[in-house]
Amino acid sequence: MFVTILRSTTLLQLKPKLGYKKYLTRLRTVSLAGAVTLAASAYYCYECFWNTSMEFIHHPEAIEKHVLSIFADIKYRPTFYIPHRLMQLAYATRWEKKFDTEFERQLFKLSDGGQLALDWKNKHVVTNKPLVLITHGLTGGSETNYIKHAAETLAEAGYQVVCFNQRGVSNCELLTSRYHFHGCTNDLREVINYLQENKQKDQQIFGLGFSIGGSLLLKYAGEEGYKCKVTRIFSVANPYDLLDCSHNIMKFRNKIYDWSITCNFKMLLKQHQSSLAENEKTKGIQIQEALQAKNTYEFDELITRRLFDFDSPEQLYSNIGCGNYIKDVKVPVFIMHSKDDPIVPQFLVPYDQIKQNPNIIVGLTNKGAHVEWFTGLKPQRWIMNPILRYFEEIQSL
Repeated sequence: MFVTILRSTTLLQLKPKLGYKKYLTRLRTVSLAGAVTLAASAYYCYECFWNTSMEFIHHPEAIEKHVLSIFADIKYRPTFYIPHRLMQLAYATRWEKKFDTEFERQLFKLSDGGQLALDWKNKHVVTNKPLVLITHGLTGGSETNYIKHAAETLAEAGYQVVCFNQRGVSNCELLTSRYHFHGCTNDLREVINYLQENKQKDQQIFGLGFSIGGSLLLKYAGEEGYKCKVTRIFSVANPYDLLDCSHNIMKFRNKIYDWSITCNFKMLLKQHQSSLAENEKTKGIQIQEALQAKNTYEFDELITRRLFDFDSPEQLYSNIGCGNYIKDVKVPVFIMHSKDDPIVPQFLVPYDQIKQNPNIIVGLTNKGAHVEWFTGLKPQRWIMNPILRYFEEIQSL
């Protein structure tokens, strides 16, 4: 096949000019390039159009193994012209149309005098469906597209939805000098206790966490054990060990993600600079230096680890993740990962621990990046398909 293709008029014309040996060398080079191109194209088509079914990892006697049948016809096919994780990130940050989602905001007062924002959909709707609590990742709260898309999808399906925004996130004013910390479940616990007391009669609370928001939910569930008031959790692209994730994100190939997160950190710090200023004397934080930070590690060294009394960023990261709490989770949990996730790659998912807990099931797709999962000719977010199917079907089983 390649010989036929490569004996083109152009190459044949080169024969007398190059000489026979050089002509053969050129022919072999072009043949190899053609073979590599064809192989890469075949692999690309296989990954995008055929290798699309979900895989599952779980305890042999998983409590909810029977629910896996509901995902039989759910397949993920990435948008063919942005299959790579960097392409999906670029589309999400530069070209994705912003969702025009309106929330009803509730400023929730915390026990230490601080506050955070709860953004609601269908707050006053009477429904027999669960209340879904959504927790966000590092790069923003309910103003981000992936949170808006999740809230809109669930609200349209008849769920009450409340988005939990960490302190200072999503344009919520800081009332104290205390900042948000993604490794501390105290604020989340206060909100969940409030929801439990004020929800509709016999209504369940489901949790939906994205990225480190999923880790926060799992950590809370592990801390609470059988007392957990969230009866079911769906976690998306959940990190487990933030120290390992930190080392991974600092690698050269992941610098774009580190840069993006650092920019978000600095934006929030600048927004709340005056509220946090007293911590420069009491905690030794360095605001001006942090506003010039080049990466997340440098920012956390100058701000986060000092605010929360850790000796180093490494000690801070070791205390954030949910990895040590996996064994203590007693409520049903479904975790969704993509095999090409640059922030939580497969070698950082503790499958040995997960397979020892019969309450946890992991679903895997081959593509999807971190929390992107774009599909269709006009890219649309896919991840709510399995989430909504899970929430809907689990109520009827």
